[in-house]
Amino acid sequence: MDTKGFYKVDNGVLLHAPNFVENKNYTLNIADADNTDYPVDGWYFFDTEDSAKEFFGDQIVELEESTDSGE
Repeated sequence: MDTKGFYKVDNGVLLHAPNFVENKNYTLNIADADNTDYPVDGWYFFDTEDSAKEFFGDQIVELEESTDSGE
């Protein structure tokens, strides 16, 4: 299973958006992931979910199902 994508911890929940994150202030797209300076509003790009879990560590209380985010 491919788990690369954008990850953020929000209130202890690890959020995952595999393809894009979009809100009124910014858009993160997987096509531009390597050319983006992180963090962007708490979002980071990781190649695997395990890498994200290792990075965020103790901040994670629970996991959320993978979905693209339209914050």
